[in-house]
Amino acid sequence: MAKGTKTVVTGVQASSIALFEGVLAAAIGFFVAIVYSLRVTINLTQETSSVLAGLSFGLVTGALGIIILPLVYFAIGWLIGYVHGLVFNAIAGTSGGIGVYLDQASKK
Repeated sequence: MAKGTKTVVTGVQASSIALFEGVLAAAIGFFVAIVYSLRVTINLTQETSSVLAGLSFGLVTGALGIIILPLVYFAIGWLIGYVHGLVFNAIAGTSGGIGVYLDQASKK
């Protein structure tokens, strides 16, 4: 396999890194919220004398968690991703960049 042309990456758009990390964190937050929702629903059902009341309060709390937790995880992930993008740009800019070999895809 022949090597393609060498391209040097000296920087990235910090907001695109932030968006990627934010969406990844939101997906993780969604799964955490599902587990949290199930745990809260089961706990409230066991603690109340009425199964219906426990399920109602548990489901409402869980539904709010499923909405709020991914948003919080996204915000924190976006901030961390933006910092990662800025740090990458600082390091790649001062070190001469990162070499990447690219091949042109041939159409057949």
